[in-house]
Amino acid sequence: MIRRHTTPHRRKNERGVTMLLVVIAMLSMLAMVALAIDVITLYSAHSETQRVADAAALAAAKALVDSGITSDPTNNLNYPAAQTLATQAAKDVGSQLAIAGRPVQAADVTASYSAGTPNFGMNPQVTVTVQNAYLPAFFSRIWSHSTLTVQASATAEAFNPSNSATIATGGAAVPVIPRCVKPFLIPNCDPVNPNNLGSNCGAGFATFFNVGTGAITNPGVAPTGAIGEGFELISNCPSPGPGCNAPAGPTTGVNGAGVPTLYYYPAQMPAATNACPQSCVGGTNFEQDIECCNPTPVSCGTTATAPIVDTLTLDTTVYPEGGGGPAQSGVECLIHQSGGSGMDSLNAGPPLTYPLQIQVGNGNPLAGTPTLSANDYVTTSDSLVTIPVYDGASTPGSATPVNIIGFLQVFIDRAFPGGGGWKAGEFHVTVVNVIGCGNAATGTAVAGAGASPIPIRLIHQ
Repeated sequence: MIRRHTTPHRRKNERGVTMLLVVIAMLSMLAMVALAIDVITLYSAHSETQRVADAAALAAAKALVDSGITSDPTNNLNYPAAQTLATQAAKDVGSQLAIAGRPVQAADVTASYSAGTPNFGMNPQVTVTVQNAYLPAFFSRIWSHSTLTVQASATAEAFNPSNSATIATGGAAVPVIPRCVKPFLIPNCDPVNPNNLGSNCGAGFATFFNVGTGAITNPGVAPTGAIGEGFELISNCPSPGPGCNAPAGPTTGVNGAGVPTLYYYPAQMPAATNACPQSCVGGTNFEQDIECCNPTPVSCGTTATAPIVDTLTLDTTVYPEGGGGPAQSGVECLIHQSGGSGMDSLNAGPPLTYPLQIQVGNGNPLAGTPTLSANDYVTTSDSLVTIPVYDGASTPGSATPVNIIGFLQVFIDRAFPGGGGWKAGEFHVTVVNVIGCGNAATGTAVAGAGASPIPIRLIHQ
């Protein structure tokens, strides 16, 4: 009898292995999914954090400009207050945003400054760092990390070329390129300040900035400085027109009411498609360039390449003044003035204080909306404009271009309809910033993203 030896089937010992492998695979897949969620959460949150940092840095740089330090660049006593203002602006902007659904807190936003550099007053830089340490975690919970941390930084700068010749390579100022420049071509003559005389503006008058270097002649706030000075702007076109042929006369003086006056020439701006409010329909290019934003970039003190221009000519086709004339109509539409009221107002002091205290007028298109109410305070306005300054070496003409050597940023307070010593079409301005390039500015021009003659831009992310 032959005995048959049988061996138990090995698979009896392998029962349940497949289930175990499935469980392990599922756990691995779940871990990978959780890790992927963590990575995506971090990636998305970092992008959001970077956007918050960018916005906060730009707001801080604008606050540095609004603090007035760039128009008094050598006065380091103003730096602490400017930095405090800028830090608060960065925190305020950050708190309006969210990262991964969580509102940014003031403590999440920090700012540091290039205050140790010799050019902080003319080229202030601010680095804003934003951190969120409360991102929800999935895979990281395995290591007892219930939250993740994400951080991003951005550096922004504001640049006023005035006095940049003292630090620039070659000793020449660096030009800037603003847009939306208004067609009021003014000489480099300060009709108010009697300090540091010695220009060709007539006895008792100073320049706004040095013709050669662009350095501000009288930095700081009035009465010793140019910031906060108020005066009238009247065209230098011979009355009664038509047009503005053979302009002559003084560059500075006083009007019939005894108010200091600076005479301008209507500038022929390059033809462009202006960005205009629907309510503004000026009948001449001059009026439309007042009411609207002519996007042509205007450089100062250097040879420009089209479409950038660094010279302007006289618009001989227009006579600005007169009741209901292009100057009065254009300015009134620009600043939302009707019947002598409705426009925004500037608390000009004296002295003018920073940040600018601009009160919303009831003619402002945003007044009465959920965004703004009449009499609210803001730091920008349609009344805040950029005006080109020419070198004064020659009188502008239709075939005689003049060199642009800088800009004034002014607040237009009101336009006058005439009477009581005021000429119909003249308007009153307050100087907010002085931007000097001089006639020797060279190198790559600095341009920002907007119309400000003091460019504000991100330089590092």
